[in-house]
Amino acid sequence: MTDPARTPLPDLVRRWQRGWGTARSLPEPLERDGALRVHFGFEHRHDEYVLTDADGDPDSIAAVARRVLASSRTDWVTSPTAAPDKTALLLREAGLEVDPGTETLMGADLDEHPLLDPPRPYRVTTGRARGVLRARVSTALGEEAASGAMGLSDGDAVADAITTEPAHRRRGLGGALMSSLVGHARRAGAEHGLLVASAEGRHLYTSLGWTPLATVLIARAPAGK
Repeated sequence: MTDPARTPLPDLVRRWQRGWGTARSLPEPLERDGALRVHFGFEHRHDEYVLTDADGDPDSIAAVARRVLASSRTDWVTSPTAAPDKTALLLREAGLEVDPGTETLMGADLDEHPLLDPPRPYRVTTGRARGVLRARVSTALGEEAASGAMGLSDGDAVADAITTEPAHRRRGLGGALMSSLVGHARRAGAEHGLLVASAEGRHLYTSLGWTPLATVLIARAPAGK
């Protein structure tokens, strides 16, 4: 697979979605109107439309918005973009509400990723099943302090649901967790890492050498539409 930093955004979005879908055991998406339709089936998140090229195909925003507004369920629109202000305006003009916070699509060369050990008395355990790596940081008493996953797909490793429990934050556990996942991903043949970081998580990933590739906007139909 090509270095994410040199990959056109539409291809990068598809690569991220494949690994993310693997990590979450999601069904294969349906592609239509410039978006990947991912089925969750939850009341608060029935389907999620991932726009593959919001910057190059702005008509796809309006097309997907029409489907979301016509639905009786709560659907999401996820839009990776290099022009967040313009894309947010187009989403709003199409009738959607854009979340005030943004997320960041990030990438990393796994060969250059630091490998950090957890501080004592914590320990990390990592296992693999069906193309998914799952890691857990636990205390000496076996209490879960942090957890996360990586979906493996065609040389990519896509991190997902990286979480540190509030009582155990600021102790280097996030870095140790990511290090264990990356080490196992390397041994499984993965070369590149991808993830979507929250505003809070971006600092951790930047400190580990991950670089921003695009801004990610989330939009939904207005409440009570």
